[in-house]
Amino acid sequence: MLLLLFATLALAVNAELYTLEVYTANRDWADTDSTIYVSIIGSKGESTGHKLDKSWYNDFQKGKIDTYSVHVDENIGNLKCIRFTTADFDAWLVEKVIVTPEGDKDYYLYNVDGTLLSSDPNDNAESSLKLCSQGAETYYITTKTSTENNAWSDNIWVRMTITGQKGSTQTGYLDNRGSNDFMKGEEDTFVFPGMKFVGKVKCIKLEVEGDDMWKFDYIEIHCDRYRSPFFFHNEKNLWLSSNVQEGENSIKIC
Repeated sequence: MLLLLFATLALAVNAELYTLEVYTANRDWADTDSTIYVSIIGSKGESTGHKLDKSWYNDFQKGKIDTYSVHVDENIGNLKCIRFTTADFDAWLVEKVIVTPEGDKDYYLYNVDGTLLSSDPNDNAESSLKLCSQGAETYYITTKTSTENNAWSDNIWVRMTITGQKGSTQTGYLDNRGSNDFMKGEEDTFVFPGMKFVGKVKCIKLEVEGDDMWKFDYIEIHCDRYRSPFFFHNEKNLWLSSNVQEGENSIKIC
């Protein structure tokens, strides 16, 4: 009886509560009815899977934010990553997750590769998706869409890799929810907390998805620790598109 009591107390001491804000991408096919599990990965190990489901609620709908509480009984150390898994075939596109361990700061975890979660081998997806913390820096990215005809886009999905003297860091999708981004001649600013500090920015790499094309004049980047702006101009007048007949699906500017 005493051993059982001590074991129960030990679990209670080591138990930790994690709050997850899960952002489903704001795209037509991003939602899912699949059963999704999440495990928390820390510096000392990985938790068991926890089913993400609310009674009488439609989870993981397009453009929605769902909040879940996950109790972890074992001591897994400092938060590093989370892992989503599913055995179902209805693909899901998560944009990002904000994880808050009880009494700790917010951790921002981005789907940096735009990976779909699904067990369907025909979905070009993965049945296990790992999202990891990159750091504690906040980056501000401003894009200036060209004034040329058809330069604007309402269905382009851009991700960026920022490379500097201290390494690289990756964003999620450049998308201000509730705003019409990438309009002709307009500037749009996107804010990404939880990034790695890369020092003086040397290069950017843009990767796009979607069935539209987009052309920008310049992109400006700065962060909280390094307020001086870095400008990257579209000197080659390149168009971006996932359709290779319309433009480039990936470009690098240094």
